[in-house]
Amino acid sequence: MSIRRPGRSRSWPFFLGLTTLGFAPMALAAGPDESDLARNGVLDVPALHGQLQLTLAQAIQMGLENNLDVQVERYEPLITGQQEDIAWGAFDPQYFGDVSYGQEESFSTSALAPTIGGVPVQSLETLGGSTGIRGIIPMLGITYESRLDTGRGTSNLVVAALAPQYNSAWVIEGRVPLLRNLIWNEPWTTVKTTRILHEGSLERFRTAVMNTVQAITDGYWNLIATSDQVRVAKKSHETALALLEQTQTQYEVGVVSKVEVVEAEAGVADREFNLIVAKNRYRNSQDVLIDLVLGPHLSADSTLAFEPTDRPDDYIQYEIDPELAVHRAFENRPELMVANKEIQANEIDVKFAKNQRLPAVDFVGSYGYSGVSGTQNTDPSGGPPVPPTATTSLTGGYGHSYNNFLSGSGPNSYSVGAAVSIPIGNTAARHRVSQSELELRRSQTRKRRLEQDIILEVRKAVRDLHSAQEGIEAAERRSAAAREQLRAAQIKLEYGESTPFDVLLKERDYVEAESSEIVAFQTYRTSSTALDRAQGTILRSNNVAIDQVQRLR
Repeated sequence: MSIRRPGRSRSWPFFLGLTTLGFAPMALAAGPDESDLARNGVLDVPALHGQLQLTLAQAIQMGLENNLDVQVERYEPLITGQQEDIAWGAFDPQYFGDVSYGQEESFSTSALAPTIGGVPVQSLETLGGSTGIRGIIPMLGITYESRLDTGRGTSNLVVAALAPQYNSAWVIEGRVPLLRNLIWNEPWTTVKTTRILHEGSLERFRTAVMNTVQAITDGYWNLIATSDQVRVAKKSHETALALLEQTQTQYEVGVVSKVEVVEAEAGVADREFNLIVAKNRYRNSQDVLIDLVLGPHLSADSTLAFEPTDRPDDYIQYEIDPELAVHRAFENRPELMVANKEIQANEIDVKFAKNQRLPAVDFVGSYGYSGVSGTQNTDPSGGPPVPPTATTSLTGGYGHSYNNFLSGSGPNSYSVGAAVSIPIGNTAARHRVSQSELELRRSQTRKRRLEQDIILEVRKAVRDLHSAQEGIEAAERRSAAAREQLRAAQIKLEYGESTPFDVLLKERDYVEAESSEIVAFQTYRTSSTALDRAQGTILRSNNVAIDQVQRLR
């Protein structure tokens, strides 16, 4: 069972107006407007002053809004999410196109070729290009290409029926892997691993939020403890001053000696020093909590002071079953989920490596239509077209060549085949499999080590909580006994049966007992928080919704 902390609000306080500077009740400078935004996106706020009454739930909420460590961690899931989208980009269809021009002349042995300087020369002028779309089908790894080819050719041979001649063709081609790269191809493997990486980053963010909530909670109870230590130190100082005044009066009437007055003065100085130290610790704990809760809004001249309203003085005796606590930790700890994601990624890597060890056997196929058109060629001497009727139906411009395959009247062609590639030795692929299997075993061992650490952490947290509960009872008994001893010593001093030194000793014992009681309650609270963190239930116990915290500020 998770620990339910008494004396705290159980509802998440998303109340209106509780923004970065919209606190109440609090005497603060006016909040910044949009012009106060600094270059790095951090509010350039004026110094914060005054007192702020703060519950633990409010401190956690404001900390998750403003804490810079949480803000940094918010970026990782967004970045890994972009990496997954980038991996999917490998399957985006790709448009391509090319164009070329060429002119070729060569000697000819044909009597029909025109002569240049008495030598037969054949010439061919070409202008053409292609355009289309190619890509990869997700998971299967099938590559495809749909292409439109066009060209214009002009020959000086009189036997050429068309001059110029326009050629066009539409072709679709595909390559289907049957062994290597079937499913476990590099683009699809990258998609799967980046998806797991993104899921793991969400768990790492949840880990960071848990740690921040624990730090804020510990800082909150530590502030209360240091505040109580200041109260005890002040009371001790006041008691020493009263004792000094009483001793001086007794010295003036001759009841005590000068030595006892000096002892009383030394007691005042000692307690004044303790008060100075306690106040300094209190101010330091204020800064720690302000840094956790307000993030970048702590300035050098800030005099803001938190005033906690939750008290750790009441507690409930818990009987925690370590076995049940460990079971709950295994279900909720994000660190274990990250370890599982690492194992999943390594399992995918093993499958990919084993697939790449196979020979490449691909099915290759294509299908297409072609068309032709042009202007009927004529004899250079001015005679009729050659041949006179063979190309009558093909005469026309570029568009006429498309009609042949768009209408289905043109010639079509197809081809099917297989491509085989077998690496000899295959050394790299075989060792890549061995490497990926070793990495998988290492990640599995790392998870078992993490589970062992969690068991130890939970066992320690359970013991610490039981010890803290027992420590509170012992500290309360010690404090009550020390209070009675001090009262008895003060009564004896009034009747002259004791000395100021004896009273100071009893008073010091009482101060130590009170300090121990304060530490005992603080230890109880931090121990219960540590157990919640060890079980992975700290967010649920504090009603923190991770999807709300995750949004980028």
